[in-house]
Amino acid sequence: MPEPILVSIIIPTFNRARLIGQTLDSVLSQSYSFWECLVVDDGSTDGTEGVVIDYVSKDSRFQYHQRPITRPKGANACRNYGFEMSRGACVNWFDSDDIMLPNKLEKKLNLLLDSGADFVVSKGALHEKLPELEPIPWPLHLEGNILFNHICGRIAFVTNGPLFRRDFLLKSDVLFDERLQVRQEWEFFNRLLMTKPHVEVLLEPLYLFRTLGSGVRRSDSILKAKSKILAEQFTFKNLRGKSFFSRDEDLFYRKQTINRCFGFYKPLSLSYKMKLFFVFAKTVIVPLNYEVIKSYFAKFFNPKDGK
Repeated sequence: MPEPILVSIIIPTFNRARLIGQTLDSVLSQSYSFWECLVVDDGSTDGTEGVVIDYVSKDSRFQYHQRPITRPKGANACRNYGFEMSRGACVNWFDSDDIMLPNKLEKKLNLLLDSGADFVVSKGALHEKLPELEPIPWPLHLEGNILFNHICGRIAFVTNGPLFRRDFLLKSDVLFDERLQVRQEWEFFNRLLMTKPHVEVLLEPLYLFRTLGSGVRRSDSILKAKSKILAEQFTFKNLRGKSFFSRDEDLFYRKQTINRCFGFYKPLSLSYKMKLFFVFAKTVIVPLNYEVIKSYFAKFFNPKDGK
């Protein structure tokens, strides 16, 4: 019999002592048992380490790692470090407050092997809706230009959804950008889709997703706004000079980029808004017609948006 394929489950965590046990229990409950689970701690102070170490002591498939101090703080550095430390031929990043349904790995691995895909993605369901298993309304129908549809929000991938082939990730040379705090999934999948991968979809929910609300300080809001704008800029830079889109798609994408950034930039200072405007003026806005440019100029400097 062929040797079973090792699946690496990589879980970044920060101060999840109250919830991570449920996540690790869901890993233990998988119908496919040939896995390793690497938990990478981003500097927890609430006892998360003790919870994870207890699982490690009982099952050698679990590993506990701490993010190296040489890497920037954040889930992206933890995800990348976990990937570097993992050994599996297949990789599934996961979040430390979510739940795997028992057949998640088995169903995805079977489809991955049967189809020859580079990665398989599934839907998730809201944990708060239990006992109803109601799929999260994120579109996953892969029709038309997948990259264009993803960038414009017609397709939505999330970190928990895919099971990847390791050799595909290595060949693509695509991991998470450690400079980003938010919108990192969107930017990550944009780069992946630029490689034109073979993607298969399971439309049934195979994991439970928690929505944990929390208050956001103004300083955090500013940092997140800048991160969102950076993600847009990184994507635009990666697309420049390449023929992924038709002319109509390109113009639509540019308009969407500017419109999204208007929603991000409100917490920022006037000087940052000015800098952003001139970056857009030289890159994104240039191909648009005069009336469109005039309307965007008015939006940037509308006094109702505040300072």
